[in-house]
Amino acid sequence: MAMLLLSGCAAVQSVRDLVLGAPEPTVTPTAVPREPIPTFTATPEGQEPTATPVVVEIQPTTAPVEEATTPPPAEPTATETPAAAPKLVVSSPVNVRSGPSTDYGIIGAANPGDQFDLTGKNAQGDWWQVCCVNGQEGWIFSQLATVENAESVEVAQNIPEPPPTAVPQPTPVPAATEAPAPPPAADPCAGIGGDGCKFKVRNGPKFGGNGGQEIKLQLGFIHSGVEGGQAQGSYFIVLEKDGVRLPIGDNVRSVAKEKQSGTLGPYNYEYSLGVSQLPGNTVAGNYTMWVLDGNGERDSQNFSFTVPDGQGLIWLEWDQG
Repeated sequence: MAMLLLSGCAAVQSVRDLVLGAPEPTVTPTAVPREPIPTFTATPEGQEPTATPVVVEIQPTTAPVEEATTPPPAEPTATETPAAAPKLVVSSPVNVRSGPSTDYGIIGAANPGDQFDLTGKNAQGDWWQVCCVNGQEGWIFSQLATVENAESVEVAQNIPEPPPTAVPQPTPVPAATEAPAPPPAADPCAGIGGDGCKFKVRNGPKFGGNGGQEIKLQLGFIHSGVEGGQAQGSYFIVLEKDGVRLPIGDNVRSVAKEKQSGTLGPYNYEYSLGVSQLPGNTVAGNYTMWVLDGNGERDSQNFSFTVPDGQGLIWLEWDQG
């Protein structure tokens, strides 16, 4: 009987293998011996006894539930910060022009602190194109402004052609006109009563060297119509150098009917002045002389002459005839 039970277990195992496929490892139950109860079953003659099948209840196997896997959160994508726009800030009062040069016309003006968008530059980089002045793009000289974020600013493609350079017109030369003749000099002898100015220069002037430390006047006052040139007395002179009247007094006068012999010619009047009394402290210069009579009235026209350097001895002859 025990053998039949074991055979039944083997049969059950075979059935389980057929149902479930490959055998799963299971715990084999240990058979507990029981006291066999004697039964009697009529067995046909010649037939082997049949084992009674044992029904084993198979518990359904619960398939493992696969837990849902939550994907890791996606890393946030870095957002690019937009680059700051290029701009220009005016630092000094400036004219805004239609092109990158002072040859272009002025389209407006900007004051310190005014800001503009940068839209371009010239090839040299010394002018900036900005937007906008009076509704249009213009150009500002770089030294009169500061710029920010200008690294990406490119050379402008819409630079206008410079205006044509103005050709300077020759200045017309006025036709030469003759200068008007100067008015005649006033006659210093006009209005003099009596017989007017009588003396005129007859001879001279002559100059002689005397060391150049003084001028020495040796003058002859004569009347050529009397005895072939009689010496006339009581006359003296006024003398100017370079427009400055020299200090010649009236205490020295010509001597009547007496002549002295000089190296340059006869004379009857002599007067000396040192260079300290002369403009420029030299005898050289331009002189003007005229004659006064015994009453201190003019008795000749002006007579002008030039004294060479170092030639301080001066001779000339005044003639009353």
